[in-house]
Amino acid sequence: MKGSLLLALLMLAPTEVVVRDGESLAQVAQRTLGDRGGASELKALNGLKDDAVAPGTKLRLPGADRARAQSVLETARNAVKHADAKAARREEAVAKLKEAEAHFQNARYEDAAQAADGAWKLLSVSASPPTAFTVAVDDKGTTTVRTRSGQPVRVEAEGVTRPVAVGESVRVEKGQPPPPPRSPLGVPQPMQPADKLRLSVQFAKGGQGPVTLVWQAVEGAEGYEVELTPLRGEKRVMSATVNQLKVTLPAGIYRWSVRALAHDNRSELSAEQGFEVAEASPKSINLQVQPSKWK
Repeated sequence: MKGSLLLALLMLAPTEVVVRDGESLAQVAQRTLGDRGGASELKALNGLKDDAVAPGTKLRLPGADRARAQSVLETARNAVKHADAKAARREEAVAKLKEAEAHFQNARYEDAAQAADGAWKLLSVSASPPTAFTVAVDDKGTTTVRTRSGQPVRVEAEGVTRPVAVGESVRVEKGQPPPPPRSPLGVPQPMQPADKLRLSVQFAKGGQGPVTLVWQAVEGAEGYEVELTPLRGEKRVMSATVNQLKVTLPAGIYRWSVRALAHDNRSELSAEQGFEVAEASPKSINLQVQPSKWK
Protein backbone atom coordinates (compact mmCIF):
# COMPACT_ATOMS: atom_id res chain seq x y z
CA MET A 1 0.00 0.00 0.00
CA LYS A 2 2.79 2.41 0.95
CA GLY A 3 4.66 1.57 -2.25
CA SER A 4 1.54 2.24 -4.34
CA LEU A 5 0.95 5.55 -2.57
CA LEU A 6 4.55 6.64 -3.12
CA LEU A 7 4.35 5.71 -6.79
CA ALA A 8 1.13 7.68 -7.15
CA LEU A 9 2.66 10.74 -5.50
CA LEU A 10 5.70 10.57 -7.77
CA MET A 11 3.46 10.32 -10.82
CA LEU A 12 1.58 13.43 -9.67
CA ALA A 13 4.77 15.43 -9.03
CA PRO A 14 5.31 18.25 -11.56
CA THR A 15 7.90 17.64 -14.25
CA GLU A 16 8.55 21.30 -15.07
CA VAL A 17 8.19 24.75 -13.55
CA VAL A 18 7.77 28.27 -14.92
CA VAL A 19 10.11 30.98 -13.63
CA ARG A 20 8.23 33.84 -11.96
CA ASP A 21 8.96 37.57 -12.26
CA GLY A 22 12.02 38.58 -10.27
CA GLU A 23 12.83 34.99 -9.35
CA SER A 24 16.43 33.76 -9.36
CA LEU A 25 17.49 30.20 -10.12
CA ALA A 26 18.26 29.67 -6.43
CA GLN A 27 14.75 30.84 -5.52
CA VAL A 28 13.25 28.46 -8.08
CA ALA A 29 15.27 25.63 -6.52
CA GLN A 30 14.04 26.61 -3.05
CA ARG A 31 10.43 26.67 -4.24
CA THR A 32 10.52 23.38 -6.13
CA LEU A 33 13.24 21.31 -4.44
CA GLY A 34 13.23 22.85 -0.97
CA ASP A 35 16.93 23.68 -1.26
CA ARG A 36 18.59 26.77 -2.73
CA GLY A 37 21.66 24.64 -3.40
CA GLY A 38 19.59 22.75 -5.96
CA ALA A 39 20.21 25.62 -8.38
CA SER A 40 23.27 23.79 -9.70
CA GLU A 41 21.08 20.75 -10.40
CA LEU A 42 18.52 22.82 -12.33
CA LYS A 43 21.34 24.48 -14.22
CA ALA A 44 22.84 21.14 -15.26
CA LEU A 45 19.47 19.53 -15.93
CA ASN A 46 18.40 22.33 -18.27
CA GLY A 47 21.75 22.98 -19.94
CA LEU A 48 21.97 26.57 -18.65
CA LYS A 49 25.27 28.41 -19.04
CA ASP A 50 24.73 30.66 -16.02
CA ASP A 51 22.25 31.33 -13.22
CA ALA A 52 20.35 34.03 -15.11
CA VAL A 53 16.84 32.94 -16.11
CA ALA A 54 14.16 35.07 -17.73
CA PRO A 55 10.62 35.18 -16.31
CA GLY A 56 8.34 32.73 -18.10
CA THR A 57 11.15 30.27 -18.80
CA LYS A 58 10.07 26.65 -18.43
CA LEU A 59 12.56 24.55 -16.49
CA ARG A 60 12.66 20.78 -16.35
CA LEU A 61 12.52 19.33 -12.81
CA PRO A 62 14.26 16.19 -11.49
CA GLY A 63 12.34 12.92 -11.38
CA ALA A 64 12.04 10.16 -8.80
CA ASP A 65 15.70 9.19 -9.22
CA ARG A 66 16.66 12.34 -7.28
CA ALA A 67 14.83 11.18 -4.15
CA ARG A 68 16.50 7.78 -4.32
CA ALA A 69 19.94 9.36 -4.75
CA GLN A 70 19.23 11.64 -1.78
CA SER A 71 18.35 8.66 0.41
CA VAL A 72 21.49 6.72 -0.50
CA LEU A 73 23.63 9.84 -0.10
CA GLU A 74 22.26 10.48 3.39
CA THR A 75 23.09 6.92 4.44
CA ALA A 76 26.63 7.27 3.06
CA ARG A 77 27.12 10.65 4.78
CA ASN A 78 26.10 9.18 8.13
CA ALA A 79 28.36 6.18 7.60
CA VAL A 80 31.37 8.42 6.91
CA LYS A 81 30.47 10.76 9.77
CA HIS A 82 30.29 7.96 12.35
CA ALA A 83 33.19 5.89 11.03
CA ASP A 84 36.30 5.65 13.16
CA ALA A 85 39.00 7.99 11.83
CA LYS A 86 41.35 4.99 11.71
CA ALA A 87 38.84 2.69 10.02
CA ALA A 88 40.18 0.72 7.08
CA ARG A 89 39.37 2.28 3.71
CA ARG A 90 37.84 5.39 5.30
CA GLU A 91 39.83 7.70 3.02
CA GLU A 92 38.56 5.78 0.00
CA ALA A 93 35.01 6.13 1.31
CA VAL A 94 35.44 9.89 1.79
CA ALA A 95 36.72 10.25 -1.78
CA LYS A 96 33.83 8.14 -3.08
CA LEU A 97 31.34 10.28 -1.17
CA LYS A 98 32.82 13.47 -2.67
CA GLU A 99 32.41 11.90 -6.10
CA ALA A 100 28.77 11.14 -5.29
CA GLU A 101 28.15 14.73 -4.12
CA ALA A 102 29.62 16.09 -7.37
CA HIS A 103 27.42 13.79 -9.46
CA PHE A 104 24.37 14.92 -7.49
CA GLN A 105 25.13 18.62 -7.98
CA ASN A 106 25.37 17.95 -11.71
CA ALA A 107 22.00 16.14 -11.73
CA ARG A 108 23.59 12.77 -12.51
CA TYR A 109 21.45 11.07 -9.91
CA GLU A 110 22.03 7.45 -10.91
CA ASP A 111 25.80 7.98 -10.84
CA ALA A 112 25.44 9.73 -7.47
CA ALA A 113 23.50 6.81 -6.00
CA GLN A 114 26.05 4.27 -7.25
CA ALA A 115 29.01 6.25 -5.89
CA ALA A 116 27.30 6.82 -2.52
CA ASP A 117 26.47 3.13 -2.28
CA GLY A 118 30.12 2.38 -3.01
CA ALA A 119 31.19 4.67 -0.15
CA TRP A 120 28.83 2.92 2.24
CA LYS A 121 30.06 -0.52 1.20
CA LEU A 122 33.71 0.46 1.72
CA LEU A 123 32.95 1.12 5.39
CA SER A 124 30.57 -1.80 5.91
CA VAL A 125 32.72 -4.64 4.55
CA SER A 126 34.25 -6.63 7.38
CA ALA A 127 37.36 -8.73 7.17
CA SER A 128 36.80 -12.45 6.70
CA PRO A 129 37.69 -14.52 9.77
CA PRO A 130 40.65 -16.90 9.48
CA THR A 131 39.92 -20.47 8.46
CA ALA A 132 39.80 -22.82 11.46
CA PHE A 133 39.00 -26.54 11.50
CA THR A 134 39.46 -29.63 13.66
CA VAL A 135 40.51 -33.17 12.75
CA ALA A 136 39.83 -36.18 15.00
CA VAL A 137 40.76 -39.83 14.34
CA ASP A 138 39.23 -42.65 16.41
CA ASP A 139 40.61 -46.12 17.17
CA LYS A 140 39.10 -47.58 13.98
CA GLY A 141 40.81 -45.02 11.78
CA THR A 142 37.63 -43.03 11.09
CA THR A 143 38.49 -39.38 10.54
CA THR A 144 36.10 -36.56 11.42
CA VAL A 145 36.75 -33.10 9.99
CA ARG A 146 34.77 -30.06 11.14
CA THR A 147 35.16 -26.53 9.74
CA ARG A 148 34.81 -23.87 12.43
CA SER A 149 35.23 -20.59 10.55
CA GLY A 150 36.60 -18.94 7.43
CA GLN A 151 36.62 -20.73 4.08
CA PRO A 152 35.41 -24.31 3.39
CA VAL A 153 37.97 -27.07 3.94
CA ARG A 154 38.50 -29.76 1.28
CA VAL A 155 38.78 -33.38 2.39
CA GLU A 156 40.25 -35.90 -0.05
CA ALA A 157 40.25 -39.70 0.29
CA GLU A 158 40.37 -42.53 -2.24
CA GLY A 159 40.53 -40.02 -5.10
CA VAL A 160 37.32 -38.23 -4.03
CA THR A 161 37.29 -34.61 -2.82
CA ARG A 162 34.56 -33.27 -0.57
CA PRO A 163 34.26 -29.62 0.57
CA VAL A 164 33.28 -29.08 4.19
CA ALA A 165 31.58 -25.72 4.73
CA VAL A 166 31.71 -23.69 7.94
CA GLY A 167 29.65 -25.45 10.61
CA GLU A 168 29.67 -28.77 8.76
CA SER A 169 31.50 -31.96 9.67
CA VAL A 170 32.27 -35.07 7.65
CA ARG A 171 33.19 -38.59 8.80
CA VAL A 172 35.50 -40.56 6.54
CA GLU A 173 35.94 -44.25 7.28
CA LYS A 174 39.35 -45.79 6.72
CA GLY A 175 39.79 -46.92 3.12
CA GLN A 176 36.53 -45.26 2.01
CA PRO A 177 35.86 -42.03 0.09
CA PRO A 178 34.14 -39.18 1.93
CA PRO A 179 30.33 -39.36 1.78
CA PRO A 180 28.59 -37.07 -0.72
CA PRO A 181 27.50 -33.70 0.65
CA ARG A 182 23.96 -33.24 1.81
CA SER A 183 21.57 -31.19 -0.25
CA PRO A 184 22.47 -27.60 0.56
CA LEU A 185 20.03 -25.48 2.50
CA GLY A 186 18.60 -22.51 0.68
CA VAL A 187 20.00 -19.12 1.57
CA PRO A 188 17.44 -16.99 3.45
CA GLN A 189 16.83 -13.55 1.97
CA PRO A 190 16.58 -10.54 4.33
CA MET A 191 13.21 -8.81 3.97
CA GLN A 192 12.84 -6.22 6.73
CA PRO A 193 14.14 -3.64 7.35
CA ALA A 194 14.55 -2.80 3.68
CA ASP A 195 18.14 -2.20 2.60
CA LYS A 196 19.48 1.22 3.72
CA LEU A 197 16.20 2.10 5.42
CA ARG A 198 16.26 4.74 8.17
CA LEU A 199 14.13 3.58 11.11
CA SER A 200 12.62 6.06 13.56
CA VAL A 201 11.87 4.21 16.80
CA GLN A 202 10.76 5.15 20.29
CA PHE A 203 13.68 4.67 22.68
CA ALA A 204 13.29 3.27 26.18
CA LYS A 205 15.07 4.73 29.21
CA GLY A 206 18.21 2.79 28.37
CA GLY A 207 18.59 4.69 25.10
CA GLN A 208 17.64 1.74 22.90
CA GLY A 209 14.71 0.98 20.65
CA PRO A 210 13.08 -2.21 19.29
CA VAL A 211 13.93 -3.42 15.79
CA THR A 212 12.54 -6.58 14.21
CA LEU A 213 14.65 -8.38 11.61
CA VAL A 214 12.62 -10.51 9.18
CA TRP A 215 13.87 -12.86 6.48
CA GLN A 216 12.49 -15.44 4.09
CA ALA A 217 11.88 -18.86 5.66
CA VAL A 218 13.93 -21.75 4.24
CA GLU A 219 12.51 -25.23 3.73
CA GLY A 220 14.27 -27.80 5.90
CA ALA A 221 15.79 -25.21 8.24
CA GLU A 222 15.66 -26.02 11.95
CA GLY A 223 16.89 -22.59 12.97
CA TYR A 224 18.74 -19.51 11.83
CA GLU A 225 21.91 -17.62 12.71
CA VAL A 226 21.90 -13.84 12.41
CA GLU A 227 25.05 -11.71 12.22
CA LEU A 228 24.51 -8.07 13.20
CA THR A 229 27.39 -5.58 13.04
CA PRO A 230 27.25 -1.90 14.01
CA LEU A 231 29.35 0.55 12.05
CA ARG A 232 31.33 1.11 15.24
CA GLY A 233 31.43 -1.89 17.55
CA GLU A 234 31.65 -5.65 17.74
CA LYS A 235 29.66 -8.11 15.66
CA ARG A 236 26.82 -9.94 17.41
CA VAL A 237 25.85 -13.49 16.41
CA MET A 238 22.32 -14.43 17.47
CA SER A 239 20.13 -17.50 17.05
CA ALA A 240 16.46 -17.74 16.12
CA THR A 241 14.07 -20.66 15.71
CA VAL A 242 11.73 -18.78 13.35
CA ASN A 243 12.33 -16.39 10.46
CA GLN A 244 12.38 -13.22 12.54
CA LEU A 245 14.26 -11.80 15.49
CA LYS A 246 13.49 -8.82 17.71
CA VAL A 247 16.47 -6.89 19.04
CA THR A 248 16.89 -3.63 20.96
CA LEU A 249 19.50 -1.29 19.53
CA PRO A 250 20.90 2.17 20.23
CA ALA A 251 21.00 4.80 17.50
CA GLY A 252 23.49 3.98 14.79
CA ILE A 253 24.12 2.32 11.44
CA TYR A 254 24.04 -1.47 11.20
CA ARG A 255 24.52 -4.23 8.66
CA TRP A 256 23.14 -7.75 8.99
CA SER A 257 22.97 -11.11 7.28
CA VAL A 258 21.42 -14.47 8.07
CA ARG A 259 21.98 -18.17 7.34
CA ALA A 260 19.76 -21.23 7.71
CA LEU A 261 20.73 -24.07 10.06
CA ALA A 262 19.87 -27.76 10.20
CA HIS A 263 21.46 -30.75 11.92
CA ASP A 264 25.11 -30.71 10.88
CA ASN A 265 24.25 -28.49 7.92
CA ARG A 266 24.10 -24.76 7.31
CA SER A 267 23.57 -22.48 4.35
CA GLU A 268 25.79 -19.74 3.05
CA LEU A 269 25.31 -16.32 4.62
CA SER A 270 22.84 -14.10 2.84
CA ALA A 271 23.95 -10.91 1.17
CA GLU A 272 24.39 -8.13 3.72
CA GLN A 273 21.82 -5.40 4.12
CA GLY A 274 22.11 -2.19 6.08
CA PHE A 275 19.80 0.03 8.07
CA GLU A 276 19.99 3.03 10.37
CA VAL A 277 18.30 3.42 13.75
CA ALA A 278 17.29 6.91 14.86
CA GLU A 279 15.26 8.08 17.82
CA ALA A 280 11.76 9.17 16.84
CA SER A 281 10.66 12.63 17.86
CA PRO A 282 8.31 12.49 20.85
CA LYS A 283 4.68 12.79 19.91
CA SER A 284 3.13 16.10 20.79
CA ILE A 285 0.29 16.09 23.30
CA ASN A 286 -2.70 18.27 22.55
CA LEU A 287 -4.11 19.66 25.79
CA GLN A 288 -7.39 21.52 25.84
CA VAL A 289 -8.48 23.42 28.94
CA GLN A 290 -12.22 23.49 29.48
CA PRO A 291 -13.83 26.25 31.56
CA SER A 292 -14.75 25.09 35.03
CA LYS A 293 -18.40 24.41 35.83
CA TRP A 294 -17.83 25.39 39.44
CA LYS A 295 -19.18 28.78 40.48
